Amino acid sequence: MAQTSQPPAPAAGTKDYRIRPLKRGDRDAAFKLLASEGWVVAANDQELAISWVVQHPEIESFVAHDVAAYSRLYAMITMSHRPQLRLGGRVASIDLFLIAPEQRHKGIGHDLLSQALARAQALGCKRVEMMLPEPRDERHAFFESYGFVNNANDLWVRART
Repeated sequence: MAQTSQPPAPAAGTKDYRIRPLKRGDRDAAFKLLASEGWVVAANDQELAISWVVQHPEIESFVAHDVAAYSRLYAMITMSHRPQLRLGGRVASIDLFLIAPEQRHKGIGHDLLSQALARAQALGCKRVEMMLPEPRDERHAFFESYGFVNNANDLWVRART
């Protein structure tokens, strides 16, 4: 994975959050954060879904939580990784990157993405991928500052039958 320059993180003493791995005990807070952005997961599917994500050997998940409240989540990032023949190595895919609106522009996104990219590098990933919505907004500039580029590929999705 190529090294790129990254924007500086905020000073450590000014942070009111901590970064840590996602835990099964984060279920309620994680699904509440997802629901706040329109990703509603049925209550009877939540325990199994979080168990899969937390325990899967090819998924890395990190959260930013309130420094004073371990279970109050501000943000999440999940990244899957797998071997890929055409790259001759591993590829990582950022599957979810979510920051509560009131917590944006505080350095949380920088810290979460830096954590995921460091893990991808440690895993020897040759590439990190992600999908962004088409309308250009501040997210595009943020990811471009980390070396992400739009390769003009569209994602095709088959709905569950």
